[in-house]
Amino acid sequence: MIPDLENPADEISPRKARREFLNARRGNVKESTYRTYKYPTEHFADFCEENEIESIGKVGGYVIESWKQTRKDEVKQITLHNNVKTLRVFVRWCEKAELVERGTADRMEIPEVTKEQAVSNESIPLNQAEQILRYLSTYEYASRRHALFKTMWHTGCRISGAIALDVEDVVSDGDGAILRFQNRTVEGTPLKNGNGGERNVTLNEDTHGVLVDYIEGKRPDVTDQYDRKPLFCTETQRLERQRAYKNFTAISRPCVVTGDCPHDRDIDGCDAASKKKEAFGCPSSKSLHPIRRGSITYHIERGWPKEKLAERVDVSVEVLNKHYDARSKEQEREGREQFLDLL
Repeated sequence: MIPDLENPADEISPRKARREFLNARRGNVKESTYRTYKYPTEHFADFCEENEIESIGKVGGYVIESWKQTRKDEVKQITLHNNVKTLRVFVRWCEKAELVERGTADRMEIPEVTKEQAVSNESIPLNQAEQILRYLSTYEYASRRHALFKTMWHTGCRISGAIALDVEDVVSDGDGAILRFQNRTVEGTPLKNGNGGERNVTLNEDTHGVLVDYIEGKRPDVTDQYDRKPLFCTETQRLERQRAYKNFTAISRPCVVTGDCPHDRDIDGCDAASKKKEAFGCPSSKSLHPIRRGSITYHIERGWPKEKLAERVDVSVEVLNKHYDARSKEQEREGREQFLDLL
């Protein structure tokens, strides 16, 4: 039912407008696109509340520019670029709903990015991954966070692929163990490349053992609305990307896993160290995709043929070379030394 509002622009808050925007987009765009709308608009709604902007009608160029400057201090340029583009979609929807002044979206300036900035080179290096795995194995053995990080590092899968897994997708027999990545679009867990992304990935004994111990010991007994048992879940539902993001941003802080700060900060006085929600402020913290990129780089350094690795991680060789091969020129040269005898 439409509320009896004399002037919606004055009476609807930015958060309520965001909620109605997301409701309007759900089902009309791909799930991955819908997810990209959620966090930047939530951050904007938080910003409005913190600055006592109680009605969406007060949102104009100055408010948006102030939010951009705040966001600029928190994220990389490419993230800022994408966040502002996302917010513009929201503002344009508000225009059509007659909640903000016409033309506001067109006046929004999208921050420019260089070609180098557009290609993310953020990656978790082997030594950091090993530190995190040692910490998790010692203090959080077979927890969801341990099982998920180990799975992503070992398989190089996307977070969306990991979240889509069910308990029954961990398959073992006398010949070993595998993970089955299956595209279940109608049940809410599509793979990025659809049916083309379906594959079976071999697990080593150690990773399989952690998954089994997690399933048998610490995984909540949760069934979703499709009568499926999600492999990675909270006490009530399948794990969501944003929760996984917050978990991994927190665990990738060096002060958490080693007790030291490589940035010479006072750990006790550092908000990024003491507050989980501020973890992204640590220069060494990493989000979800760097796990995949670091894993793929590690596979390459171990000598995996790129054609076979591309099948394992569900990406073309061309994209793998452009976005995921994080080796330095010297590392690439060293990797070619073994073939000198063939010249």
